[in-house]
Amino acid sequence: MRRATGIAAFDLDGTLLRGRTVCEMLAVPCGRVAEIQAFERSTTEFAVHAGRIAMAQWYRGISRDLLVEALDSALWAPGAVSAVAELTRNGVEVVIASITWSFAVELFAKRLGVSRYLGTELLADGSIRHVWPRVKGAWLLEQANELSIPADRIAAIGDSSGDTDLLRVASLRVFVGDRVPADLTAVHHLPGDGLERVARLILEAWGSPTNSGASAAVTE
Repeated sequence: MRRATGIAAFDLDGTLLRGRTVCEMLAVPCGRVAEIQAFERSTTEFAVHAGRIAMAQWYRGISRDLLVEALDSALWAPGAVSAVAELTRNGVEVVIASITWSFAVELFAKRLGVSRYLGTELLADGSIRHVWPRVKGAWLLEQANELSIPADRIAAIGDSSGDTDLLRVASLRVFVGDRVPADLTAVHHLPGDGLERVARLILEAWGSPTNSGASAAVTE
């Protein structure tokens, strides 16, 4: 197996996926769309914790196959599949760092050929191993360390304030959301762009060949 020359961590909801979030898609077979829309506006760990407990109860009455089927309605971000393939082809280890349910993260990771991912675990006994935005950065550094990847070859791509800690630990930061968090600096801002451009940006920054150039506004 070829040794990875760098690592690129993508958030899932809003970054690799656009439109409805994982939780919104899973709410459809449960008949809980209105409740999940309120949950998506939660901003504190206490509220998110309570929301996850409620969702775990909803899912108990739904087969896993039906839940997985609901995820088939997911909308990939433009160029997501080709961007991941291009990075992988050039020796970059692509990982997914998310706080949503790990069984969903695993599903999308497998579809992209990604073997390393982070997500909140819903265990067979109904208990939950929570993942919070603040642990994303530490997790990414763990993955880079396991792969012996130097600090200057760590990239992170996110779309919201929940990705701040993930982006902070990366030497190459890409933000695809509309508004870059005020406390983030040296960020390549590519709102609404296809992810192929993100892949080109990373590869060119690291001296890998690409088919065409890419540039982005960098916030300081």
